[in-house]
Amino acid sequence: MTTTEPAHRLAKTLTWKDGFAVALTTPNGLFVTFGYLIGVIGAYTAIAIWVVGAVIAYLQCQIFAENAAMFPRDSGGVARYAMEGWKRYFAPLGAIAAFGYWIGWSLSASAVAVAFGELITATWFPDVDASIPVLGNDLGLQHVIAVLGMAGAWAFNYFGMKLGASINKVLGVLVLAGLTLISVACVFSPGADWSASNLSWSVEGGWKTIFVAFYATAWVTYGSEIVASFAPEYKNTTRDTGKALRRASLFMIAVFLIVPLAVSGSIGEGQIAENPVTYIVIAFNQTLGGFGWIGTLVVAASILISMVSCTADGGRALYGLAQEGMTLKQLDSVNKFGVPGRSLTLDLCINTGIMILVANPISILLASNLGYLIAITLGLAAFVLLRKDRPHWPRPIRRHKVWVPIAVVLVVFNVFVTTIGLLNPGQLGYGGIRQSIVAIGILLLSVLLYVYRQVVQDKRPLAMRLTAPTMPTGEDAIALEQEMREAAEDRGETRPAPERDQVRTY
Repeated sequence: MTTTEPAHRLAKTLTWKDGFAVALTTPNGLFVTFGYLIGVIGAYTAIAIWVVGAVIAYLQCQIFAENAAMFPRDSGGVARYAMEGWKRYFAPLGAIAAFGYWIGWSLSASAVAVAFGELITATWFPDVDASIPVLGNDLGLQHVIAVLGMAGAWAFNYFGMKLGASINKVLGVLVLAGLTLISVACVFSPGADWSASNLSWSVEGGWKTIFVAFYATAWVTYGSEIVASFAPEYKNTTRDTGKALRRASLFMIAVFLIVPLAVSGSIGEGQIAENPVTYIVIAFNQTLGGFGWIGTLVVAASILISMVSCTADGGRALYGLAQEGMTLKQLDSVNKFGVPGRSLTLDLCINTGIMILVANPISILLASNLGYLIAITLGLAAFVLLRKDRPHWPRPIRRHKVWVPIAVVLVVFNVFVTTIGLLNPGQLGYGGIRQSIVAIGILLLSVLLYVYRQVVQDKRPLAMRLTAPTMPTGEDAIALEQEMREAAEDRGETRPAPERDQVRTY
């Protein structure tokens, strides 16, 4: 629970469809990462990594749905659940989880923004190659376009999440139509030349390369959990969060299997590796006879969705962190449109700086995924801890007890992937020690800000452990009672039952 009550709460204006639209950020990971991976690993290998990751994401989303319903008024998503689970054991882990989750989503915005700029430049400004060296990176027109894209995503979010979700819905229709069109065209159109011989299981560097690739694409494959970050903003938190998590994660499994299989089988691994950003345009030209501009529109729309969603999620992660008293209290604020405007603005500024410092999309993801995977891992562990420490806490969604060992297995797997990825950042040929230092540095900064908030701003002794209530109180209890009542009504129950019977197990 929060240590202080903010003056304002996030506006409850969303439905599960809005959450699903926000989750459409994840297919763009195909466009951003696929081309950079081909050549180091084969198409079949990459598809297998994505599908396995998407299945794991589905399992994780089922777990996070229970936690989201436990804290229907609290922003921050997975990071917030990690804070609640770990606060009584080692509170700074909550700050590390929240900052890790924030950089995972926030820095992803700058990664996809660079790809956005490269796509626009390659399609409509191919002859513009002027650049300026800045901190060891050559910054050109693509980076200017990237900054403009991030500023647009900030604007869509700053003036209300409903606006951002509505933009995502419109763009989402275009993306879904485009993905369907290219998948069908690559296999069945007259210009298609799909062949299984165009795909391979090749791997350069052995088994470590596979797990570093999994590490680099973790945000892509695990990203459907983003819908939980908006739980307090759904009109019916329990029903809408559960639906959005389930449907988004199942949809991503299909996307990660069908789209890369169709495209790579049609144009071949060689063309994808040579054109890591614009290969989808080549696929449209080859299969639809010169309509490559449609591919550009589809990819650009998908990436813009991603920037809107990443900015929204990053801002809420910072807001939730400040709300809990773990970072600068100035970020514990929402603007007149019911969104965390200060956090969104800070997010934009930091993303611009990271883009200048790192520049390459895969390198940015290698720098951001350490924090993201730590947050996901701590969030899964928090599910187990909350089951142990708060057994009687009302749970509008309650998973079957078999989900506890499933969570433990997922924790172990994610720890292994994180370790391999952190120790071998150059395995894919795009990263190195610089990316690992950036990631570790941001996480260390989170601890310093936690200390500053506790000691300087709140003038409290530095607490390594915080009191964790065993039952909700005050407005939190009222909100949970309402969620329990609505959950019972959704199941057709006419009167409340004891807590263990009041919720459905899965």
